[in-house]
Amino acid sequence: MTWPVPGPAADMLARSLQTGRLAHAYLFVGPEGSGQAETANHLAMSILCQGEGEKPCGVCFQCRLFQSGNHPDVIVIEPDGNAIKIAQVRELQKAFSRKSMETATKVYIVHQADRMTVEAANALLKFLEEPTTPVVAILLAESKSKLLPTVISRCQLIPFDRLPVGHTQELLQREGLSASRAKFLAHFKQSFGAAKEFASGERFAEVLSLMVQLSEELATRRGNPLFTIQEKVIKPSWTSGEIDDLLEALAWWYRDVLHVRLGLETAVAADGQLDKYRSQAAQYRTDQLVGMIDTILSTKKRLQGNANVQLTLEQMILRLQGV
Repeated sequence: MTWPVPGPAADMLARSLQTGRLAHAYLFVGPEGSGQAETANHLAMSILCQGEGEKPCGVCFQCRLFQSGNHPDVIVIEPDGNAIKIAQVRELQKAFSRKSMETATKVYIVHQADRMTVEAANALLKFLEEPTTPVVAILLAESKSKLLPTVISRCQLIPFDRLPVGHTQELLQREGLSASRAKFLAHFKQSFGAAKEFASGERFAEVLSLMVQLSEELATRRGNPLFTIQEKVIKPSWTSGEIDDLLEALAWWYRDVLHVRLGLETAVAADGQLDKYRSQAAQYRTDQLVGMIDTILSTKKRLQGNANVQLTLEQMILRLQGV
């Protein structure tokens, strides 16, 4: 299997696998969308793979177990709320104190490692220094400035740069997405892994359809966007993540309308919607579009702070109508 994100990081890790000289801990540092998560998963599967030849083979039992998300020798840690807490690290230590169930080496991946509490970081530091079993740690962070220097010093640092949108689009097209949809998702999610996950989600088509419907109802003053939100989002009880995706998609829509308004049609994310963009761009001033984008992103931020969902979305619609 080829590395999902070609480049210096993949080349270096591939050489380490070939020579059997893996570090006991890696720190992947770079912005969201730079391919850290995809590379971490590929490296983890390569370590566990028991196939012949180039690893990962993608077909052996260990690879298939990893791909199912149920490998007992892999633990993934993500922030619990706003931070990674000491209890999560202790659970990791407890789980890894037991003998490996499937392979000689265990792997743990820590997403957003720069959001560890000081207590969690100190507990992880001890585990990095004194692992109880053969283990490879893969820490992912946007910046190393918030990590303890002692944690950084125990890891091999692997820098990542954000993937070009065109490359992410190409990867998505390989997954079977149309060129126009892949282009929009590459802009929208910026990360291949996040875009692929969103495209395979149950709400994917609904989010895109509702994005277009709301923009049309707001632009033409036909229909009732308040009713639409109530019937299609509130009553079906969309999750916070699904609502977040809808708001982000709607913000991207108006970014594209703004680009058309400014004569920058080649910069739009969803070029398949150019006719609608042109129609809507003729109805709004530039400052109005900027205000609409700001309103949507402010709503997104408020909801992340646990504001009342229905009330906050209704207020957003009223503000957008007021433009």
